Amino acid sequence: MADGQQVCSASGIPIKNIYTPEDTKDIDYDRDLGLAGQPPFTRGVYPTMYRGRLWTIRRLSGFNTPEETNKLYREEYELGQTGFSVAPDVSTVVGLDADDPWVTADIGHAGVPMSSLEDVQATFEGLPIEKVSTYMADRCGAVNTAMYFVMAEERGLDLQEIRGTTANDLLSWSVPALINQPPPQAYVRYAVDFIEWCTEHAPKWNPVSFDSYNARDCGLNAVQELGMLMATAIQYIEEEKKRGRVSLDRFVRRFSFNTGLHNDFFEEIAKLRAARRMWHRVIRERYGIEDPRCALFRVHVQSSGSTHTTQEPLNNVIRIAYQVLAGVLGGAQSIHANGYDEGVCLPTDQSMLLSIRTEQIAALETNVTNTIDPVGGSYYVESLTNQIEERAWQYVQKIEDMGGMAEAIACGWVHREYMDATIEHERRLASGDITIVGVNKFRMEKEPYEVPIFRWDPEAPDKQIERLKRFKKNRDQSRVNQALQELERVTRSGENVYPAVMEAVRAGGTLGEIAGVQHKVYGVWHHPIGV
Repeated sequence: MADGQQVCSASGIPIKNIYTPEDTKDIDYDRDLGLAGQPPFTRGVYPTMYRGRLWTIRRLSGFNTPEETNKLYREEYELGQTGFSVAPDVSTVVGLDADDPWVTADIGHAGVPMSSLEDVQATFEGLPIEKVSTYMADRCGAVNTAMYFVMAEERGLDLQEIRGTTANDLLSWSVPALINQPPPQAYVRYAVDFIEWCTEHAPKWNPVSFDSYNARDCGLNAVQELGMLMATAIQYIEEEKKRGRVSLDRFVRRFSFNTGLHNDFFEEIAKLRAARRMWHRVIRERYGIEDPRCALFRVHVQSSGSTHTTQEPLNNVIRIAYQVLAGVLGGAQSIHANGYDEGVCLPTDQSMLLSIRTEQIAALETNVTNTIDPVGGSYYVESLTNQIEERAWQYVQKIEDMGGMAEAIACGWVHREYMDATIEHERRLASGDITIVGVNKFRMEKEPYEVPIFRWDPEAPDKQIERLKRFKKNRDQSRVNQALQELERVTRSGENVYPAVMEAVRAGGTLGEIAGVQHKVYGVWHHPIGV
């Protein structure tokens, strides 16, 4: 860079040459930092952090068929992964059954297909779900989670004790512009219904993971990511506050979060520290909730796929390691290290092993877990934390001025933010304002690395379609019809829909059939692309 040129973080925050006590003179230690496990939780949500318990190693994975995904989960568990995380295929995400001709080509291609209870049972056959928590990247209405719960009941497990998380997030769902989705306000209704139900029936389950990962991968910066994350959580609380069915302290007690990890190392650390302080202020100052458990910003983080290149893919090993380290120093509770080859294909066995080993080496060899919040007190990190928080609050206010997150999505503003961010990223990349090694700097004429390529099973769709046909043939169709009729009645009545969703699953209803009731009542929403 030229002498005298202003240096900025990835979010456009001006960065000084050096930071001094002058940059932190307005910080009050007890008010703004405190000890780990104490308000405002800037330094960590638990008193002992990693000295008491390491983060959960949890890869989002799944492919081809439930049986092959089950084999993958067994391998991950044997390698030392400490949590399961279900990546659904496209047919599942869009709420269409595997036998629907719209999705035949997508079955098992980039995730596991889950059309029925039988699919979930096969995916988790023999796995210790009573010991290990599971993350369900579920679509609107948490239908696959209902299948997971029914499976757990059939194993004789108590839902009061079962642990895990359902995505259930409005923001992440808005990103892919998928077909066959209900409108934003309907999504909020289903999401809040599920949270209410869990407070009574599955109190140790995290009924929502507010997820900014997908939005960040659309090109948003850390400030925008954090602003949208908080605005979405506020939208859900406001919905329950309006309903008044569940006390807010019970409603928010099991909220969790999910963010991306990008390449600006110190900004990512500061983002997680700022997020904890912001969430504490949302809970205590905005809503007056006294229970300290409600103010814990418990977060899963994932190295960001948008930072991983198809050129020289082994370079991604280094990017992922730095991003994992940022997550550790930022105090995350759960971490997903991507496979280095995910810009090219689904992770191979080699990259899956390396992603797990990356986290294990960080945890057990580097000694970065020896003390809590080792970057705390850094003039630079504390100043950056403050600036991210200040800018993120301004962004939250902008969203609230539009009527909240659901309205910001419905009117097209959020998608314009995605579009503008993507265009700006490409402009800066082309101009050299940002550097990506091996792409726009130090680019080689010939690809230097040879890596294995994951090959999708072209027979997976046929296997899955045949399984679903057998499932439908062997069920009691009259019971299914009755359960779906009751689900439609409840949906139109405004009652909590989730008891009826559970009963529809017990009766043998499929994902596509249950989602079909959603669309019958609310219609199918068309994303405001290009608005």
